[in-house]
Amino acid sequence: MSQYLADPSTLGILLLVSSAIAAIALLMLYMSPRQKKELEETVTATSDWQPTGKIDFHCAETPKDDKVPASFMLRVEDYRTVESISGVEHMEIRWRNATLAEAKSVVIAHQNATEVAAKTYQLPKLVLGGKSVEPTVAPAAAQAPMAAQTRRVEDKASA
Repeated sequence: MSQYLADPSTLGILLLVSSAIAAIALLMLYMSPRQKKELEETVTATSDWQPTGKIDFHCAETPKDDKVPASFMLRVEDYRTVESISGVEHMEIRWRNATLAEAKSVVIAHQNATEVAAKTYQLPKLVLGGKSVEPTVAPAAAQAPMAAQTRRVEDKASA
């Protein structure tokens, strides 16, 4: 046996065959579908995502000067409750980009808050389906400004 191992051509063939077997084995390990164990859900959602009412303006690059125009994204906060595997309830919070209806409701609330003629404390409503929802007026507010606001909302809707 030692005489076969001393021959350089036999050693070369043996090395070549063992290298080919190793390469095929590595290729089979790499190409074979890996058995991934499915991770169990560690939490189960007990409610759907609901808005918290908090908003934020997000800017990818913060401008160095406050007076420089920049592109901002309106973001809203949502929450949901989940139950962990041990039965404890937790609240998950996420920030997401606002929808068009949410952005319109922010604009309407801002316009109502900055309007000099109507300083009746109004609660902002969502704009649904392109129709503006009439704002709710606080009970202590006078009825005359309410009629003016109702006409103004109807005028905007007809325009």
